[in-house]
Amino acid sequence: MTRSIYVSIMIYAITRASISNAYPIFAQQGYENPREATGRIVCANCHLANKPVDIEVPQAVLPDTVFEAVVRIPYDMQLKQVLANGKKGALNVGAVLILPEGFELAPPIVFLPK
Repeated sequence: MTRSIYVSIMIYAITRASISNAYPIFAQQGYENPREATGRIVCANCHLANKPVDIEVPQAVLPDTVFEAVVRIPYDMQLKQVLANGKKGALNVGAVLILPEGFELAPPIVFLPK
């Protein structure tokens, strides 16, 4: 009972804050060298900083059910970054979703092809 109340409060808080600022966790780590071994930039510290983010999650989740969390980060799709091979490519864009205690990712067999 307590866990379901806690989850409901968390989901309510997330859905009420429809716009937040994107600042990825990996950007907060302040790498000495912000490049992968391949030369690709891990984070530009940070091209997504202060971008509005839209998060869609259900208001309530029953135990042992699968739900979808949608994170939208609007940015200019025409922007490019220099890849390890010297060519221009799409920006590295992603999101980290931190689930509350007791939640876990569904196994791949649960997902239906779209």
